[in-house]
Amino acid sequence: MNQSINSTPQSWVYLPSPPKKEQKQLLRVFWFISLGLVFYELFLVKDTPFVSKLGAVFVTVAALLPNYLWCSGRAKGMPVFPFFALTHIWTYGLPLVTHHPTVLTYSVENQLFASLTVAGFLIIGTSVWFSFVKSTPRTLKFYRTLGNRKGNKFFFFILIVGVFFNVSFYGNWGWLSLINGGLFTAFRAAILGLNALATFVLAYQLGNKELNKLQSILFIFLLSAYMITNSLGYLLVGASSSFLLAAIAFTISSKKVPIIPIIIVLVCVSLLHYGKGEMRHKYWGTTQYYLQPWEYPTRYAEWIGYSLDYVNKHNDQENLSNKEEKSSFFERASVVQMLLLAQKKSPYPIPYMYGQTYSILPELIVPRIFNPNKIRSHEGTSLLNIHYKLQTREQSLATTIGWGLLAESYANFGLMGCGGLAIILGAAYGKATRWSINAPILSVQSLFAVMMMSFAFQSEYSAGVYVAALSQSSTVLTGIALFLMKKQRVPSYSFQGRRML
Repeated sequence: MNQSINSTPQSWVYLPSPPKKEQKQLLRVFWFISLGLVFYELFLVKDTPFVSKLGAVFVTVAALLPNYLWCSGRAKGMPVFPFFALTHIWTYGLPLVTHHPTVLTYSVENQLFASLTVAGFLIIGTSVWFSFVKSTPRTLKFYRTLGNRKGNKFFFFILIVGVFFNVSFYGNWGWLSLINGGLFTAFRAAILGLNALATFVLAYQLGNKELNKLQSILFIFLLSAYMITNSLGYLLVGASSSFLLAAIAFTISSKKVPIIPIIIVLVCVSLLHYGKGEMRHKYWGTTQYYLQPWEYPTRYAEWIGYSLDYVNKHNDQENLSNKEEKSSFFERASVVQMLLLAQKKSPYPIPYMYGQTYSILPELIVPRIFNPNKIRSHEGTSLLNIHYKLQTREQSLATTIGWGLLAESYANFGLMGCGGLAIILGAAYGKATRWSINAPILSVQSLFAVMMMSFAFQSEYSAGVYVAALSQSSTVLTGIALFLMKKQRVPSYSFQGRRML
């Protein structure tokens, strides 16, 4: 298990340093998107106060700053923090100018204060993160890594298992009854974590042209199958996150944005989004919720039918029977309303929580298999909703209202909490990224950075959910490192004729 072997060039694959020409192309794409976003927020939205527009621009610029540092080559390694920052555009920035019904209930002064809080949080986090990634660390002599052949077989197997698990879960297949309680939770978390790793690595190799034609077709088929089966619960976030992770990996390795696949998936997800409310209302909590693979075409046809009906009737307010389910993408993605709520209500008339949601974190790290009475990972979210009188304890057990890390930090300690969170996340993402610089893509360092990147997109996670998921996934990765990876020496050719990240 600890055997050291010499690597061959084919199995020793690094994250590439793009040539200057490709770096300039990437930077041009960045400026095109950035200027387009700012132009949209300032000039294309209607009936929005200028102060709200200004707040959205503050958030957008702060979120784009780490992405500029990475696209320009000033920041090294995987763009973990840049993509974390990017999520704040649609969760905190754009909802200020897209007529979010809850945001509109707050004054423009409240909105400006919230936007400055987010911008300050991102700027502090960027400063801390950049201090870790502005230079390359010393390369280690050895890395624990999977060989390409073994790694590909393992990751293809994981994707197959992920699809099979989804089919079994939504088909209510009997074998799942053998996995009860904490073991099922751990098994499901392992599947989710491993699928994120498999998706990133194989998409990276696809963009780097390391997969042969058959492997490329198989990967695209399995990724599509995973997204289709994962969406059968009428929740699109899992499928969207998997595709986004694949698109990022492909872009990093090929330095080309997969425009056509992105457009196709965006159209499909947007269409299904409109009909998911009707599907949830009809099937959730019924025996018809479960279905077999041969019923998928009929069920998706029904889903698309509801979506088209909604599109045809979207101007008729009488047809909007469930406002929450019919809300726009930015309404669903937004968490800025939670920050606005915390800032308006605390410290008076509702006091800060002073770390109440953080005090449960040590217990969440312990696997449920060792603690059958372990509290829910969403306990912190429930405490927030109960404290701010959004839900009762009973309601919080049935429905979750997400807060996100930033709003949670303000609810606990105000602006000091936001600043502390920025330092912690900037350091954590920066350290994970620096750890992976110069490491092979199939090394434990790079795979851990990939795992951190997959969590960076979860904008509604509270600290409890984040820590519990990270703990479970890290346990799985540790098992892979111990039993499937081998200690490999860095080959001398790695430093000849190429610039390391």
